Amino acid sequence: MGIDPLSGWGLRPVQLADQPLLHSYFQSIDRPLSDYTFSQLFSWSNSLRILWKLIDGNLCVFANGGGDLTLLLPPIGDSGGDRALAECWELMHTYNGAAGCPQQTRVEYASEQLLARFDRSRLDVAPMGVDYLYDVARMIDLAGGDLASKRQLKNRFMRNYEFVTEAFDPSRHVEGCLALLNEWKEHQDASHVADPSLNSLKRAKEAIATQTSILNARALGYAGLVVYVKEKPEHLQGQPPRWEGFKLRGFTFGERLGRDQASIVIEKTDLQVKGLAQYIYSEFCSRCFSDRPFINAGDDWGLQSLAWTKMSYRPVDLLQKFSFRQMAVPQIAVPATVDETTPVTVRVATADDVDAAVAVEQASFETYCLSKRQIQYLRATPTAVFLVGEDQQQVVGQAIGLVKHHKRGLSGRLYSLAVKPECRGRQIGRQLLERMIQVLVERGVGRIYLEVQQDNLAAVRLYERAGFTKIGILPDYYGEGKDGLHMMYHASVNQRVAA
Repeated sequence: MGIDPLSGWGLRPVQLADQPLLHSYFQSIDRPLSDYTFSQLFSWSNSLRILWKLIDGNLCVFANGGGDLTLLLPPIGDSGGDRALAECWELMHTYNGAAGCPQQTRVEYASEQLLARFDRSRLDVAPMGVDYLYDVARMIDLAGGDLASKRQLKNRFMRNYEFVTEAFDPSRHVEGCLALLNEWKEHQDASHVADPSLNSLKRAKEAIATQTSILNARALGYAGLVVYVKEKPEHLQGQPPRWEGFKLRGFTFGERLGRDQASIVIEKTDLQVKGLAQYIYSEFCSRCFSDRPFINAGDDWGLQSLAWTKMSYRPVDLLQKFSFRQMAVPQIAVPATVDETTPVTVRVATADDVDAAVAVEQASFETYCLSKRQIQYLRATPTAVFLVGEDQQQVVGQAIGLVKHHKRGLSGRLYSLAVKPECRGRQIGRQLLERMIQVLVERGVGRIYLEVQQDNLAAVRLYERAGFTKIGILPDYYGEGKDGLHMMYHASVNQRVAA
């Protein structure tokens, strides 16, 4: 995008100096998810581009790492959450609409406690994985038949290797931890060489977050443990030692979470050292968190293999995570047309047209309309095409289109088309639409997409006459029982037909 509105909306990057303030908000949550800590926000702030703002006394945390703008956590505060969420929706709708990805507007990592603070009847809620919660005492002893394999692996490591376990000291251990992290990433990349795209982005982002945690472990208040390992000569079967002396082969970091949890933030081990993962996990719980009843190992990232591993440790509880969206989404409303056409002047909107455009929006849409802030932004951003229809020096209609850049070219999206109620029936919508198509094609757009409510037959006919074709159904796109149509205009096809 040519203009980044985030800098003007009071959104701030997460910095170490913000720790006391942000931590005070997380302390208000009775049973927090592993995501609800300052350290998590700071560690992932670069790879996810995490930003925050206080709105009506609520902490609102956004992510912008994928080109869209999402709310990483629901607003956190004692009161005013609905007002804060409404402003967050507005920010996200404006940004994502201009970026050509309005469907990405959503809230993530909502716990049951935070979700309960909002009216779920107005939200489209979906599950988003779970945090795995374990009994700390069992993780220390690994007792019982269901954990026998873990206990045996831990004991095997302790028998077969010489090792030294130390509390993390940044003055002595940072270099070794970073070296092991690099080995881990190289191993993971090599393991997926047949399909390099498989989780590669997640691995890259995780590596950045882990490095940030290592370099700032003390400032973030982490407890940490490292393990140096040397193979015993009698187990090498005549082969030369793999390492000369001891080498850092595992590290882990964690922190206290809420009133009764501890959280394992990071754990990296050399998987060729059998049993080290089980040993360091058990030892970390024993040395650092034996006073806490529960240990939170985070979620499984949607990876089946990781989910199986986490379940094999026999969690005592699963903390559900949710994502949610607004039930109602933007729609394009076009009135019925008649044969009579009254020409209007169609031109690019100026700053002086904003108030009139807001009035057209408010008069045209019941469930959703663009706010003044959104319209001001859309008029200014270079990726938007903002047209108005003018009759006798009065704005009587508007059209907003968006240009999105792809590796293979440009696409367009019709984001809004509206005509004042008292001016409908004069085919002003058709004139605006035809001019919008012309401008987008002149900018190099090959395909133009739009969404329209399926039962808005007048609008569907208008788009079909202009050359749009139906390419899909969007179930409940405009709310329960209100399906949408996804339509596309193919410039080269329509130009051939016209010729």
